[in-house]
Amino acid sequence: MIPDEIVQATSKEVAAFRGPRARKEMGRLAKRQPELLPFVVVETEDLSPEAHELAIYLFFVVTRIFEKGGTLSRISGTVILEQFQDNIDELERLAAAHDRFVEKAAAGQASRQPHVMRYVVESLMETGGGPYPVELTAEEVGTLFLVLKTVIDVLDDALQSPDQGAKNRSTRSAR
Repeated sequence: MIPDEIVQATSKEVAAFRGPRARKEMGRLAKRQPELLPFVVVETEDLSPEAHELAIYLFFVVTRIFEKGGTLSRISGTVILEQFQDNIDELERLAAAHDRFVEKAAAGQASRQPHVMRYVVESLMETGGGPYPVELTAEEVGTLFLVLKTVIDVLDDALQSPDQGAKNRSTRSAR
């Protein structure tokens, strides 16, 4: 689990990036994870320009957090789309569930990276405040949450410690 200290320090670090450095760092990130950035861009391109920009910004912060948490293997487009569909299916099951079961099911689906997930949720819910407020519709919040949860899930699967790489790959192929 990535510690909250890394989440907070990385979010502050990225917030301090300005024009040329931000573009340079995004370019580097796109080379390290060439399938992940296009996924975020495509899945959010029909949202408002502000929501689309927020998605890319949060994607960048989340990916940097994971990079500081360990070594990441390159994520394939197939793995991303499979996880995205798994997340959509889970949300549909939750939507069809009786209210008293939703809370229990949601707790069972909590992210293995709670500090990263909390950062994303707080960022989506607090977009109306701060010096650069972004007004999001409920649909935009839902889309951004789904896309960014997918990013967190695949990055978590790609996060490797010396003994973890083979385990993650075998877990993914068993799904």
